[in-house]
Amino acid sequence: MKYTLIGTAGHVDHGKTALIRALTGIETDRLAEEKSRGITIDLGFAHMTLPGGEVASIVDVPGHEKFIKNMLAGAGGIDLVLLVIAADDGIMPQTREHLGILQLLDAKDGIIVLTKCDLVDDEWRSMVADDIRQVVSDTFLHDAPMVHVSSHTGQGIDELKEIIRSKIVTATIKNIAAPFRIPVDRVFSAEGFGTVVTGTLIEGTMRQGDDIVVYPVGDTGRVRNLQIHGNKVEAAYAGQRVAVNISGLHRDEILRGHVLAPERTMQPTRMLDVKLTVLKDSPREMKTGTRLHFHYGTGTQLCKAQLIGVDKLLPGQTGYAQLRFAEEVAVKNGDTFVLRFYSPVETIGGGVVLNIAPKKHRKVRASAAIEALRALESGDTSTQVHQAIINMGGTAPLDELQKRFGLDDEAWAHTTSALVNTGRVTMLGQSYAMADIFQASLGVKIIGQLKTYHKENPLHSGMRKEELRSRVLPEHKPALFDEVLQLYSHELHIHNGRVALADFEVTYTPQQLSIRSAILDELKKGGFTPPPVDELISKDKKSAQKILDALISDGTVISTEPGIVFASATVDLAQASITRLAEGGDGTVTLAQFRDEIKASRKFALSLLEYFDRIGFTRKLGDSRVLR
Repeated sequence: MKYTLIGTAGHVDHGKTALIRALTGIETDRLAEEKSRGITIDLGFAHMTLPGGEVASIVDVPGHEKFIKNMLAGAGGIDLVLLVIAADDGIMPQTREHLGILQLLDAKDGIIVLTKCDLVDDEWRSMVADDIRQVVSDTFLHDAPMVHVSSHTGQGIDELKEIIRSKIVTATIKNIAAPFRIPVDRVFSAEGFGTVVTGTLIEGTMRQGDDIVVYPVGDTGRVRNLQIHGNKVEAAYAGQRVAVNISGLHRDEILRGHVLAPERTMQPTRMLDVKLTVLKDSPREMKTGTRLHFHYGTGTQLCKAQLIGVDKLLPGQTGYAQLRFAEEVAVKNGDTFVLRFYSPVETIGGGVVLNIAPKKHRKVRASAAIEALRALESGDTSTQVHQAIINMGGTAPLDELQKRFGLDDEAWAHTTSALVNTGRVTMLGQSYAMADIFQASLGVKIIGQLKTYHKENPLHSGMRKEELRSRVLPEHKPALFDEVLQLYSHELHIHNGRVALADFEVTYTPQQLSIRSAILDELKKGGFTPPPVDELISKDKKSAQKILDALISDGTVISTEPGIVFASATVDLAQASITRLAEGGDGTVTLAQFRDEIKASRKFALSLLEYFDRIGFTRKLGDSRVLR
C-alpha cells in the first residue's frame, strides 16, 4: 500500500490553514496564540480521505518569516506540495523563500493552489496566474496544475481533491524495507500512556515492540503503542504520520530534531561532506568559514562551511563543502538540508549529504576529495557503496553497509554481486567487504613488511601472523586477518602460524649449519631432559641464539617456557604418551603418571603439560589432564 504526505507552503495569510480545513474538516491551528492572532505559528497536522478511498496525511506549515524554522521542521519527507498563493496578493516574499526551500529539499511534485478567488475578478486572477507561471518556470512546479479555489465558498475544492488523488496514484512508493526512521516534531506526555512522540515515518516499517534509539543522544526505549490518525495500529509504514508511545524514556529526554531509529542504523557525526547550492536570489555569497544554521529533518544545528576546491560560491552556484558542527547531528547519506545565514537569519542555500563520516580535507588534496564526492553523488548504488567502503578505511562490515544504505536483502544481493563481478570489492568470508584500492595498497604493505622482516631475520621461516596483523591491519580480529591473507596466497607462504614471501628460503652458512647440527644433536641426546638453553648456546652465543630462534621459528624446536626447549620430535613423542595413557585408563592423566611414562623430572614433565594446555591439546581438570 502507498502512504503519502502532503505539505503546504506559501506566504503568511494566504489561506493554507483554511484550505486544509476545507479539504479535511480538521482545524490544524491548535495553539491558543495561533487562534488569537489568526496565523499559524507551529506545525499542524490533518488527514484526508480521497475520492478513491486513499488516506493521505497533511502537514500545515507556518508562512510568517519569523517561523521559517518551524516551516523547515515540517517540510522534509513531503511527497506532494500544495503551493498556496492568495489571488488578491499574488507572489510574496515567503512564497519565493518557501519555493526555494522546497527546491533545495528536492521536492518532486506539487500543485499550485490559487486561493481566495472569490475576492478578485477574472482579469486580476488571470494576471496573477501568469505571474505565478513565470516565477515557477525553472522549478519543479514548472508544469504543475493550477487550481483556483475558495475555501470560503467551496469553489474548486472537489477539483483539487481529484487532482491530489491522481498525483498520489502515480507517486513513488517509499522504501518500507529500510530500517525505520522518524524525525521527531512533537513530544508530549499522555495520561495513562507516558511519553508520546509524533513525526513522519520517512522510511522503513515500525512495529509495536520494536526497540528504538534516540539519535544523536543514544538513549534507548521501546515502542509500546502506535497510532495513525488517532487509530491504534500494529505497524506503521514509510509515508505515514505516526504517534509513538515509548516506554523507558521520559519526555524530557527527547526533543524536536531528534531521530528515532533502530540500533546501529545511524552514525552521529560532527562533520559532513555535502553538495550544496546557493540560491540564485540569495542575498549573500557562501565563503569558507561562513557560520550557518543547518536545517535537517525536524532539527537545526550551527555549523561552519569549509568549501572544497573553491574559496566562495556566488548566488546560483553549486559546489562541494565540508560542514563542521559543534554538536553531533544524525543524518544519512542522501538526506537533503537547508542552510540559513547565522545573522541575520536568511535562507542562503542547501543541498544533499554525501558522506556522514568524512575525514578533514586538505586544500592540497581538493581534487581527490572532489572526485570521491562525485562518486558518492552518482545515482549508482554500487558506486556509492564502493566509495563508502573506501571512506570507512577500505574494509567494512556488510550488515552495517546494508543498514546504512537501507536496502532489502534482494537489492543488497544485487548490489554486492555487481561490485564483486566488476572486481571493485572482494568479500572476506560472510561478514566483511574490502575495496579493490585498499586491497592493492594492503598487499604492497604486507609484502613490504615481509621483505624487511626477511632482511632483518634471514634465518626465520617467517613473521608471526599476529605480529604482521598488528603492523598492517591492527583494527581487525585475527579470524578476519586469516581471510585477508588468503587474498595474497599466491605471493605468500603460511605455515605454523608464520607468514613468509612465497619465494623466501632460509639459507645457512657452513658455520651456521655446524651450530644448527650441534644444537639439534644435543636436544636429541637430551630427549625429555634437554640441556638448559644457556648451555645449548654457550659456544658463539650471539650466532647460536639467532640459530636457536630460527629453529623455534620454523617449528624444528619448541619452547615450552622461557629457558626450556625440546626437539619437535620429542614433543611429538610426549603427545603420543599422553594419548596412550588417557586412552588406556579412565581418560585422565596425572603429572606423576606422565612423568613416569617419559622418565623425566617433574620440572620437564610439568613444562610439557602446561604447553599442551596452552595449545589446546589437553585441558586441566583438577590435578589431572584430559584430552580436548
